[in-house]
Amino acid sequence: MENEKKELERSEIQDPHKNRYVVYTKRDTELMKTFIRFDNRVRHPRMGVNTGLVGILLLLMPVIVKDMGTAGKVIGVCVGTLLLCIALFRVHISVGMMKNNPEVKENEEITYLFGNSGIRARKIGGIEDLGYYKTVYHLWEDEGNYYVGLDNDDLLILPKANFEEGDAESFRKFLLDKSGAKYTWKPAELLNIWKNTAMQIRQKMSEVGRTPQDDEKSPKEEKRKREK
Repeated sequence: MENEKKELERSEIQDPHKNRYVVYTKRDTELMKTFIRFDNRVRHPRMGVNTGLVGILLLLMPVIVKDMGTAGKVIGVCVGTLLLCIALFRVHISVGMMKNNPEVKENEEITYLFGNSGIRARKIGGIEDLGYYKTVYHLWEDEGNYYVGLDNDDLLILPKANFEEGDAESFRKFLLDKSGAKYTWKPAELLNIWKNTAMQIRQKMSEVGRTPQDDEKSPKEEKRKREK
């Protein structure tokens, strides 16, 4: 009986059509906001802060520069207000632009199927093949989502709460083993961002202080620890 169970498990693992993980998504307003915030953190991490600071400086120019003309004051206040609004509401602005894009299907429901050999997407019109795991070049993760980057510039947003099959916590190891992709922890919550930044600073400082001799010693020290 036990041998039959092992054979069944082995056949399921080898079956290329067997779904190991199934994740439901819906392209609603909240998912669009998640995409915009992630894109800002990864591609434009300082743009919001820089835009806001420039806006504040322009608003303060009439106070800082006493002999500024009326026209200069008006332009500074108008442009500063505009930049500050963009910095504060850029997520909502971007979502509005996405909704007005005819190529973006709002409220489209997509279920991603991660099988033994590749990734597929189940939509109302049928099932679409997204390719093999070798097309995955990067996996990002934050507190609530996985972000799977594909070679064709597609980004799959997978909410951890929406895993219908498979464990969300084990998905990371599964995908990295299958694809060999690069992994990045990219937190969204402020406290975790500070912790992650502090950890990266410590790592860089330790790397600066290392010498080639230290790099040679490390494997030997690890070997001695394992032998003990």
